[in-house]
Amino acid sequence: MKRTNILVLLAAVVLMISAIPVLAAIHYFQGFEVDTYDWSGVTRVGSGASGVTSAAGDFHAQADTVAAPNTTSDFTKFGGYESTFPAGGYTTSIDVYLNVDAGNPNDTRFDWSSAINKPDGTHRRDFVFNAGFYNDSDATGTGPRFVINASTNATRSGAFPKNSGSFTIPTTGWYTLEHHFRNAGLGVLAVDLSISTLAGAPLKTWTLSDPTDIIGSTVGGHRYGWIVIQEFPILAIDNVSLLSVNQAGNATACKNDGWQQLTRADGSIFKNQGDCIQYVNTGK
Repeated sequence: MKRTNILVLLAAVVLMISAIPVLAAIHYFQGFEVDTYDWSGVTRVGSGASGVTSAAGDFHAQADTVAAPNTTSDFTKFGGYESTFPAGGYTTSIDVYLNVDAGNPNDTRFDWSSAINKPDGTHRRDFVFNAGFYNDSDATGTGPRFVINASTNATRSGAFPKNSGSFTIPTTGWYTLEHHFRNAGLGVLAVDLSISTLAGAPLKTWTLSDPTDIIGSTVGGHRYGWIVIQEFPILAIDNVSLLSVNQAGNATACKNDGWQQLTRADGSIFKNQGDCIQYVNTGK
């Protein structure tokens, strides 16, 4: 390779690395196309591994299996913990491949938690999708299916997918599990836990809220995403993300590099200070 090309490549790598901390507070994304950055307890695999086509791109990850009743080390910090709740809230999501036809034993489970901190940076609360595979017959359905619920607890001793309010998925495929953290009014935190198809069709939403979770008082910023228990031989995941909304409200806030920590109302980020000021002045 010519020396000029090497210098260009190095410059591009330096530019990419230097941009990561700036964007981390606003946006985190891991599609496993290059590596498993910020994740532990997962293995990057190519599309088609174990018969699973990646949700997007050419790679995804498989979460490590841990025998019940133990918990896993399969988690991400979404680019780094935060102590301050974004003015417009934030959303985390993960794509999970639910294989109804894999022949897993009845009541095989996984839990996916997106947790939040206190303002001092310590753990406040988990918000959890409790998921299990079943092939029995009861009020949740008959034959092979996934049953999913939402709670603030995880593990076999703390939660049960078939509790009241569960949702049944009888079809194999990729599904998106999303947590939306928002101000429900008067500073009280509410979290919407939603399931949708990979194409974005909504299937089920649960809303969890505790009157003692007060933004800025007992509630801070995001913590981890954790597959707390993972009993399946193969659990494929893809497209893990966090998007915070810190909407720009005035031109002054855009100056002195402030634009780097601000977003539009839809969560999209700005290219530069001028772009931020234009949005404040025109809404575009």
